[in-house]
Amino acid sequence: MEFTYFIKQYFIIYALIFFCYYLIPAGSCYLLFHVVNKNKWESRRIQNRPPKKNSVLREIKTSLIAISLFSLYTTILCYFISIGKTRLYLSVSDHSIGYLVLSLLIFIVVQDTYFYWTHRFMHLKKIFPYVHRSHHLSNPPTPFATLNFGVWETIIEFGIYPLMIFFVPLHPITIGIFLIYNVTINTAGHIGYELMPRSFFNHPILKYGLTVTHHDMHHSKVNCNYGIYFSFWDRIMHTNHADYESTFMQLKNKSSIKKEN
Repeated sequence: MEFTYFIKQYFIIYALIFFCYYLIPAGSCYLLFHVVNKNKWESRRIQNRPPKKNSVLREIKTSLIAISLFSLYTTILCYFISIGKTRLYLSVSDHSIGYLVLSLLIFIVVQDTYFYWTHRFMHLKKIFPYVHRSHHLSNPPTPFATLNFGVWETIIEFGIYPLMIFFVPLHPITIGIFLIYNVTINTAGHIGYELMPRSFFNHPILKYGLTVTHHDMHHSKVNCNYGIYFSFWDRIMHTNHADYESTFMQLKNKSSIKKEN
């Protein structure tokens, strides 16, 4: 199929998919934590002040622009998939079930590394105002900040997908599961309320993951806590905020006192 015709034919479809991909989890979490049951979660609020209405509207507006760009880039990427120029494969038997699982883990680990280092790049003094500042206007953030990216940041964020699809054999199931995992973690990271249990840092596995407090502090403190899925890079590069763990524990203590009363 000719390139221009393919773009015209499928862009709207991908735009609708991305719109639902953004709105359903973000809208559901916003209603749950900030509208319907907001008093229930008050003791778990990370920042003392609630988000302002105009900030929420700005998050949605900027995200819609990002969705349009994501949709365009996805349409272009799918064109290359359709003409067989990527490593995408359709039959699980081309590799194995084991590889399907392994490729998902590879995708997550590579994305975690890609995100950490591109995120730090976007925080460079001469880069930040033009690339990443828009996302940090969300303070405190809401779930609608999940795709709150400027134009250049959207390009950088999307970069992981051609990187993986052109160079790593991936099945559509792998990509689908990864997208669900990605939007779940990203939306949760912007809800503004801590959900992890007090025992998080003592857990042998959980302690290598991230909490809502981790990314929320990135929004409020800015130059720290750059990770997306794991604490690995923040730990070895010493970029976790010094008060991260104590802030988390203070929230847990506040929540416990609220329950007792």
